[in-house]
Amino acid sequence: MDHQGYDFDSHEKAFAVIPKIGGLLSIIGSLLILRDVFLKFKEHKTIPLTTKIMTLITVANLALGFWENFLSTWMVPKGSNAFLASGNDTTCNLQAFVSVSMYMVVETAYTMLSGLYYIAVVRRDWTTQKTQSMTVRFSFLGLPIIIGLGTAISLLATQQFNFDGVYSCNIASYPLNCHYINDLPCTRASNAAYIRAGLYMYVFACFAIIIIFLSMLLYNVKKQDTETERYASEYLKGAKGEGIRSNPVAFQSLRYLTSFFIPNIAFIIWGVIDICHIELSEHGWNVVSYIYVILWPLFGFFNSLVYFRLRYLNEKRSSPEASWSYLIGKTLSIPLLSRRRSTDETLPPQISSLIDEDDLYSPLFEDESAYGSNEGLLSGAIAATDDDFL
Repeated sequence: MDHQGYDFDSHEKAFAVIPKIGGLLSIIGSLLILRDVFLKFKEHKTIPLTTKIMTLITVANLALGFWENFLSTWMVPKGSNAFLASGNDTTCNLQAFVSVSMYMVVETAYTMLSGLYYIAVVRRDWTTQKTQSMTVRFSFLGLPIIIGLGTAISLLATQQFNFDGVYSCNIASYPLNCHYINDLPCTRASNAAYIRAGLYMYVFACFAIIIIFLSMLLYNVKKQDTETERYASEYLKGAKGEGIRSNPVAFQSLRYLTSFFIPNIAFIIWGVIDICHIELSEHGWNVVSYIYVILWPLFGFFNSLVYFRLRYLNEKRSSPEASWSYLIGKTLSIPLLSRRRSTDETLPPQISSLIDEDDLYSPLFEDESAYGSNEGLLSGAIAATDDDFL
């Protein structure tokens, strides 16, 4: 029971608490990625454009994980019939501003990233040097920020931010759902439903562009596979290609985009319900809300799993008998965990020629020669084992 005597059921309490768990996981994962990028920068390593885009996405995920998901209903104004609501109009506006702007940054940046992955694989003349031009960097890094901030500022100026009825402040009318109730006039954000529909359309368009780029990417990878197998069959003493997967960039991009789509399942469901004005029963509302509060806060967490996955596999491949704590320590660059215990002293050193931090299997493809060359990608794939792509 809150300070006004409102009784919250178990579902309403769960909707307020569950996002904090996912938000905390995303905060931790995002901080680990940013720390890793900082260590590379500190070591004066070249930071490719893919890493810069992923850093932008990670910063946005960190902000979403903290302001929207971890703080959840703490930022919602008191009296909003939200469990643990402790905020006011200012905190509500702040939370919604960060949520909308950062989500637009993530959506736009992932769309840009899918295009960059496609260009990196297909365009033979696309080199790392070309990505350093001001026009390219602005297109891939500046536009997501401008779109995100521009959208949030315009919505803040027109007072479109209110409690959304689940666990945070977002684009919503006040009183809640007033545009669906004839005898309940809206005192603020009366056109919020139309604005949300526009946002859904933009996001769905991003989804479509990402799917198109990803489909073309996989098609070209399959085409490269066929050409490589034919070359192996004709020129390498009649040997046949054995399911060569020609481009780790393609499969890594597939993993990143999968980690992007999973949390967005909830957004897609809400978008269809909102646009089509589908009326849900109480049970249906609870089911959709649970999908939302469980998956939506995990943006940054899923992103970090993909980011560190290949490095963990590389460490495990070079030291197959090492303990899990040692492998995690090496993967996350944590010296305290990566110190070998007495039982690990006989382990062979890491085979840098086979598994290099800066080769094609590093999380963000930092080897410049491979990054801009299809030939390098093909030769790297021939040497790779199938386990690297699972």
